[in-house]
Amino acid sequence: MQDNKLDSSFKKVVAQITDIGKAWHSDDLIINAKNNVEPDQKSLKDLPPLSAAKQQQAIVISAGPSLHKKNQLEKIKASHYQGTIVAIDGSLVKCLKQGIIPDYVLTLDPHPTRMVRWFGDDNFIEHTKNDDYFSRQDLDINFRNNSIAENEANIALINQYAPQIKLIICSSAPKNVVKRAKEAGFQMYWWNPIVDDPQQAQSLTRAIYQINKFPCMNTGGNVGTAAWVFTNAILNIGRIALTGMDLGYHLDTPVEMTQTYYELQEFANSPEEFNAFFPKFTYPATGEVFYTDPTYYWYRHNFLQLLEKAAGETFNCSEAGTLFADNLPCMPLNEYIN
Repeated sequence: MQDNKLDSSFKKVVAQITDIGKAWHSDDLIINAKNNVEPDQKSLKDLPPLSAAKQQQAIVISAGPSLHKKNQLEKIKASHYQGTIVAIDGSLVKCLKQGIIPDYVLTLDPHPTRMVRWFGDDNFIEHTKNDDYFSRQDLDINFRNNSIAENEANIALINQYAPQIKLIICSSAPKNVVKRAKEAGFQMYWWNPIVDDPQQAQSLTRAIYQINKFPCMNTGGNVGTAAWVFTNAILNIGRIALTGMDLGYHLDTPVEMTQTYYELQEFANSPEEFNAFFPKFTYPATGEVFYTDPTYYWYRHNFLQLLEKAAGETFNCSEAGTLFADNLPCMPLNEYIN
């Protein structure tokens, strides 16, 4: 689908996402930033330089369905890849289970109960009570039906490998994520999210920066894009592959399992209008059709805007999804690695 063919009601919802997100998270961003100020903290400015081999290229591992469906982690493991590996919080356990130890892991979301799941949750039962967010979306069956035993295994796995990983931790991180990161022994490097124009006097970004003086970084609204920005702009790696960066859903995924299914019902006045919130895109490398929703479409738009200003080359090697453009070629992951 072309952007100019999108339904007007869909465009109207997309246009509101920035303000909705800021309204939802502004208080948490300030509170968490204040909670996370401690003496002698390291930030992005303190990251050690990369080796020559690590500087040449990178793979960013997000957590979209293609990571599981296309066996991307198996391909990376089998290749003995020597470049930099940047994962997000949601793909960390999956990487470790496959024997892949990321060089860096990013976390961004301030949600007080959900994000700690990715690091092993000491209060798993309480945090998942009456919350089907993960059970609706995760295609890894073990993670979707995360039992107490599975969660305990994840805690042990994180504790084993965390000291080898640099956690690029946002000042927005909730208390339980920070606590778990310290317990596990991650090397922690802090940063602030750019959530609005810091040149404005009433800027939320400016207010957060004044609390801690950490470097600020654009996120595109999601941790996957933040991981790519980090790789491109902070690590200055000029050749980057994206994996698990679907920003969309396979056609066999029921809309009830999408990220914002419940929230979108509030914006629709009819079943027809609700259906218009899920436009379809054809992945150019395979001809396979995927659908998206307003939030993922907004992420897609933000990523492509940031890409226009970026140096180097980025390839979408997810082999699925809605993220592609003339300056973002699609490539099979094995082809990129080889």
